[in-house]
Amino acid sequence: MLSVIKLGGSILFKGDKLNRDVLSGWIEIIASMLSKSKVAVVVGGGTVARMYIRWARDLGLSEFVCDLFGIGISRLNAMLISNWARYRYPEINISTRIPSTPQEVLDLINVHDLVFCGGLIPGQSTVGVASEVAEAIGAKYLLIATDVDGIYDKDPKIYSDAKRIARIGLSELLEKFKFSSQQAGSYKLFDIQSLKIMERAKITCIVFNGSDLSKSRKIVELVLENKLEHIGDIGTIVVPSQDVLTRLY
Repeated sequence: MLSVIKLGGSILFKGDKLNRDVLSGWIEIIASMLSKSKVAVVVGGGTVARMYIRWARDLGLSEFVCDLFGIGISRLNAMLISNWARYRYPEINISTRIPSTPQEVLDLINVHDLVFCGGLIPGQSTVGVASEVAEAIGAKYLLIATDVDGIYDKDPKIYSDAKRIARIGLSELLEKFKFSSQQAGSYKLFDIQSLKIMERAKITCIVFNGSDLSKSRKIVELVLENKLEHIGDIGTIVVPSQDVLTRLY
């Protein structure tokens, strides 16, 4: 089995400080997965990346250059976490080389159990990277650990009446995204490219609060045990087709 996890920078950092407790918990969770699944982890840029991007914009640099800063910081984050993971679990076959293309991720996952990466190319979100990596290595599941407990009908950080969506088909999510960037949480979590990759590669995506380690462990357990019908209770499951959605529920 092959899985991809996207660890958002929002859960890895508290302001300009490393959220060590959450990171430590996630390394333990990922280590526990490896008996059943190889794992590729895509790491976000977080606060440090946003700081550099803001500085670059203040200096009048192009959005292309701003993207390069974001990619560079996310790759440094991946390097930090991969080395700490190998330090803590020397018995696990962990790659500390940070790949720069989906092909490199595939090459590394063929000889390692755990691979970390950051951004790849300008203009692509880290969720887009995670989708592309999942397609490249043939992963069935993409787990998006973020700072909210799923996809909402509108931004829950702004609207108190926002409602979480327990389960949704990719085609429906694509339609919602086309009509409004404020629909179905896509304003933060997804872009068109990532959704289309997941659709064509038939990837099942789970969005959940990665800061809640107890729920994160439960999500991982349900995925590894293929008990997808229970995921909607604590996160959002995005399935590749309406037929799959109907069969599950």
